[in-house]
Amino acid sequence: AVVSTQSTGNNGGLEMLHKNQYRPAPVTGDQAFIVNIGKLVDDLIDNKVPSVRHRVAEVDFDRYSVTYFLGPQFDADISRSMTGNLTDAVQKYTTFGEWI
Repeated sequence: AVVSTQSTGNNGGLEMLHKNQYRPAPVTGDQAFIVNIGKLVDDLIDNKVPSVRHRVAEVDFDRYSVTYFLGPQFDADISRSMTGNLTDAVQKYTTFGEWI
């Protein structure tokens, strides 16, 4: 996904890669959301906000998450960033539809 948001309530289980080690994402309560941006967004905004590799850890309780995925139009040009620099994606793809 390009941008995803998760509402996990008070449940842990999401981990982020930091300094080559997965660490638990902070759990901040029922009114909080976690927003992840993908590598493509990172490229499109000239690395101003870094994407973070993440994973869902196995837990020993029932957990329910609500996730929303957002991406650009299928024919959106992803070859250049907002300032005109070539993105890493342009090595293989020029539109979002090809990339996805």
